Amino acid sequence: MKNRLLGILCSLLLVHYTHAQWINIPLQTKASFRAIRNYNNQIWMGGTQGTVVYSLDGGKQWKEIQVPDAEKLDFRDLAILNQKSIILMSAGPAEKGAAKLFISNDQGLNWKVFFEKKIGSYFFDALAWNHSKNEGILLSDPMNGRFPLFRIYPKDELVKDVILTSFPKLLTREAAFAASGSSLLWMNNHLILVTGGASKARIIQSTDKQLSQFIERYQATPADSSSGFFSIAARDKKNYWVVGGNYLKTQENKIGILETKDSGKTWQVLENSPNFYMEKVIWTGKYWVVVGPFASAAYNPKTKKWISLGESHFHNVTKFGEYLFAVGSKGNLAKLSLKVLEQLFLSKE
Repeated sequence: MKNRLLGILCSLLLVHYTHAQWINIPLQTKASFRAIRNYNNQIWMGGTQGTVVYSLDGGKQWKEIQVPDAEKLDFRDLAILNQKSIILMSAGPAEKGAAKLFISNDQGLNWKVFFEKKIGSYFFDALAWNHSKNEGILLSDPMNGRFPLFRIYPKDELVKDVILTSFPKLLTREAAFAASGSSLLWMNNHLILVTGGASKARIIQSTDKQLSQFIERYQATPADSSSGFFSIAARDKKNYWVVGGNYLKTQENKIGILETKDSGKTWQVLENSPNFYMEKVIWTGKYWVVVGPFASAAYNPKTKKWISLGESHFHNVTKFGEYLFAVGSKGNLAKLSLKVLEQLFLSKE
């Protein structure tokens, strides 16, 4: 009888894992969130209307705040510098007062603007942070035929232009998407940025440690004003993925997934990939996970098999401990156990 009950319970658990992989975490706010990152035991989220949600205990308890004087701003990326300091990136037109960086040095109790652009076509897209150097790189939409890059030195609250000596000629309407703040990767002392919005989507990489010289590594079609590459992530120092699609056509994907095995020098199209718009890609330590506002999925590189994680409606995702935490519109926050993910793959073998 005990064995029979145990079998029934295991079956019920398997059904639960299969059909309800993501566990909803209720929030009071209905803001839309596109920024989420973690560092040590902290998880921070940034969203519309200057809204910030954070946990200091690995996702057990959450606090919601609104940054003063940021009610009209949309935080689409952030950087957690240490246990007390956080930078928020506001994505929006400079001429409308939306191109700003905020910093808090007391775990979000107080905030101030320490960098902003008030004129020109600046529109901040992504932050890349190097904890060992305690420096960051900020990417903006193009100005004067090039992508503006800035070095951030938080100790002195100083931001300096990165002087570019060579950069590929930009295509008409080419830009970087700020959808999930992941269009920029800083790895091996080099930068890779992924683009869209033009007739072709491109992967552009720096060739020197000073980040002053860039070349085109790959271009893909079709692309247009609402499509291209949206997100890049690293598995290790050599293996990266790039994903994207069309944010106006969330249930299809004509861009596919790009992978490199030589630190970005050459790229290949993954043979099989899900047919939906992918806004963010992340490496979990064993599997690749892609999320978008229509669906999410996971890929096992050893077996080259995909599993669906359902219609999940996310813009961004991060890994903390044994869980993935994902965010989306209307206050959507959910978590997925990596043990459940493992069980899902085992059930498909």
